[in-house]
Amino acid sequence: MQHTRLAAQAAVEGELKRAREESTAALAEVSGHASALFVLACIALEAGDYRDAQDVIARLEAMAPGHLELRILERLLANQRRAAPAGWGQAFLEAWTELGRPDLQESALLPEFIPSALDEPALESAWNSAPSSRERLTLALLFPNPSETHARWVLQHVPEIDDSSLLVAAFDLLSDQRLAVSVRQEAVPVLRQRFTQLAGSYPQAMRLRLFHLLAGTERDESLDPQELDQLEAISVLPTWKEDSFTRPFLESRRGLKEMAVPGSGGAAFAIAERALGHRGVSLLLRRAAVTRERLSEDERRRMGRMLWRIGSQLTEQSSLLEHTMGALLMASGAGSLLHGRNQREAFAREDEMHAAVMTSLRAALDRWPLRSLSEQLLESRARSEVTWLRAFVGKGALP
Repeated sequence: MQHTRLAAQAAVEGELKRAREESTAALAEVSGHASALFVLACIALEAGDYRDAQDVIARLEAMAPGHLELRILERLLANQRRAAPAGWGQAFLEAWTELGRPDLQESALLPEFIPSALDEPALESAWNSAPSSRERLTLALLFPNPSETHARWVLQHVPEIDDSSLLVAAFDLLSDQRLAVSVRQEAVPVLRQRFTQLAGSYPQAMRLRLFHLLAGTERDESLDPQELDQLEAISVLPTWKEDSFTRPFLESRRGLKEMAVPGSGGAAFAIAERALGHRGVSLLLRRAAVTRERLSEDERRRMGRMLWRIGSQLTEQSSLLEHTMGALLMASGAGSLLHGRNQREAFAREDEMHAAVMTSLRAALDRWPLRSLSEQLLESRARSEVTWLRAFVGKGALP
């Protein structure tokens, strides 16, 4: 099984020669290894060796007849043979949908979950040899456990960050409760100054102003009257943020590819998610809940309107994380306003997205060893994750 996992990982990374070698080794160990044959079919399809792909699919059909994964693979092969093939993602979605959106999570043919080859030692090595501060900042955002060394380096370079999304991601990193209190406290005035400077370029957007307000505050600290006045001014601005989700994803992916970082697509998506600032929105939710108990009914309604407006803007964004946090803010605001119908509306939005996520998981996308499919689906998801998820339940096409 180890050779099959390595073959699948190599295939996803685009290293088809190594993937073939590992698949061959797996087949030598276990004659008729169906999962290894499936990976071999995917390698041939990815490489454009369509006759070989067809032959391997035929062998698999004889060995393990009736598997729906093979029907999808056949549809992908037929699509690639067309004069003008559809995108890999669209072809996959159409085939999976026509088969009734089967649950492939327990598939015996698909290889096990294909993790990224990126680990902490590899990240550290890349971080040490990064060609510029921009690349080093990108890599610092990927460490699963923030270290004081990385955090202090990021803090030192905050005044140079001219990209609002990267600044929000730096705020996320420097607000991590696992960091020493001294580091987080030192970061507050530096972050606030930079938020103020960049917010001046985006007078219509909420995000940078909100995080300037919240930076350095505690979860169990109620909002004081001055903060509520500032929050109200923020809540009437016409847009949530000054940037799209797609641009940070594409730029991070390009930089990571140039540095030959494994799993660059998934890593770039993680960075783009970190740049959304969900930690800041969670802090607002918690502080609003603490504050609500200390307000008069009129004051609660006032705060409820603020939360509803900010949440409404968040739910208009393209990412699932923003949509989810926005729905929670709307529900909290509706609770303060005592608007049961509005609260039900907010929860319905969240339920719709949850159902779409659960449906998309049935396709087991993280187990398909097809680099082109993974790359196209990830790029499509980055264009609009909400639209992408709705496509998996038949509500529109992939973005």
